[in-house]
Amino acid sequence: MGGDKSLEEKLYELLQTDTYKTDVYNTWDLGEGMAVLHKNFWGWYKPWMVINHNKKVAFEFMDDNETLLTVTENDIDWKSLKKLPEDAIFRARRLSFHFPSFIRAFKNGVAQVDWQLNPDGRYYMDDDGFGMTADDEIEIYGFIDTEGKVIVKFQKINDYKDLERLRKEAEEIVNR
Repeated sequence: MGGDKSLEEKLYELLQTDTYKTDVYNTWDLGEGMAVLHKNFWGWYKPWMVINHNKKVAFEFMDDNETLLTVTENDIDWKSLKKLPEDAIFRARRLSFHFPSFIRAFKNGVAQVDWQLNPDGRYYMDDDGFGMTADDEIEIYGFIDTEGKVIVKFQKINDYKDLERLRKEAEEIVNR
């Protein structure tokens, strides 16, 4: 790989090799020339790399410890999380992307990210139903651009109308 290329360009080239076309990895098309490479973590595919085919660059979204890399504590609306259980807030502070979370399709240059801070109780049960807890699912939502930068801070929402409003806000910011 050329010496004048950026790290993101080199990573893009690396991700095009056969190594990343095995059953350990799974690529999803996100539209608008964007994709996410999922990596199998203990039997669960997690969004590991974001690929921008238009610019031929890629960036690591989450590390092997399931910690977000393009998100900081400043990218979270802490006021909206105030009433959440302390363990969920702790996971947000640690930037833990351990539970099932997703990068959704890109539309107008932005993608919604669903970040689960706590799964519902079925997450813990086995095939016979043993181990189920009374936990409620807790998700926060944010929006990223094609470089993985947070455009609208992660926050707890009241309903999906809030999500539509946040998407519109993100699209306005990125398309200024």
